[in-house]
Order: sequence, then C-alpha cells, then structure tokens
Amino acid sequence: MARLRLAALAALGPLLAGCFTVDALLRADGSGTLELTYVPAKHATIDSETARFTAAHVTVRSVESVPGGARVRVEFDDVTKLPTAEGLRMATVVRRRHGGREALKLVIRNPEPKPFQDHGEPWPRIALTLPGRVVAAAPPAEVSGDRVVWKLPIAEYVSRPRTAVSVRWTSG
Repeated sequence: MARLRLAALAALGPLLAGCFTVDALLRADGSGTLELTYVPAKHATIDSETARFTAAHVTVRSVESVPGGARVRVEFDDVTKLPTAEGLRMATVVRRRHGGREALKLVIRNPEPKPFQDHGEPWPRIALTLPGRVVAAAPPAEVSGDRVVWKLPIAEYVSRPRTAVSVRWTSG
C-alpha cells in the first residue's frame, strides 16, 4: 500500500495541522466537485483516505500524495451532504434560496484550538465556483464573477473552535 506521509511531515505535523486548501465547484442542482489538499494522519494510506472520504453522497475520484501532504478529489450529489463522509465531518454546510438569490454557509470545526503565532500566512484557502454571480462574501474575500476565494490567516483557524465563511449569489 502506498503511504501518503512524508518523513518531514512528522516533525511539522503540529504546525501544519490547520493547513488545507479547498477548491470546489457547485452546480445549480447542488451537486459538484471538491478538491481538498491537506496534511493526512501520520499513518494514512491511499486506501484509508479513500474510505474516509467515501459516503453515500460523496464519491472519491482520486487520492494522491503531493508535496507536504495529500490531495483528494471527490464528486458530491448534494453539497449539504458532504459531512456524511468521515473525512469531511468537521464541516457543516447550509444552502438556502431567497427569491432570485442563493446563499451557502460553511462552518469548519477545529477540534483542538490552540494559540498560534501568526506570521501572516494566508492559510487555509477556500475557493468556490458557483452557478451564478457572487453578490456578497463574508468574511471579505476575493470575488470575480462566479468565483469567491477566502484566504484566512492560519492563526485564526488554529486558535478558534470554528471558522465560518458565507457567500450569496444570483441564481440562474
């Protein structure tokens, strides 16, 4: 079985535990794709990570080792069901429709918040491509048409019990 861990990750584990990037595409019907780059558990394998990210509403397309961690690519049939996969249980996703607009709120729980010295790293990064033009994002984010990107200082994520982002867009 291929191992995902790298020797250097063991030493950097506590520092990198909060580091991840998400790049997701949400379709109008609520389905979509998600790519997550993260630092896996110390003894993670391709098989164990595939199992952690697989659920009735979430299909793993690939898991691979990348410099500094792992990358998993999944497809989902309902964005609000992403937390049904064990590897995504720390997230809560709520999607609402308000007339001609829609909203999505993502809350990520941090099971072990701890003080962290901020060195200005813009991490984690969460990017979403939506099925309409973005009209608002909180906290402030980079917005370009149908795409929103949050770059949150790692100290905020590591030291808080939860991090929330939300976005509103026009529905097609």
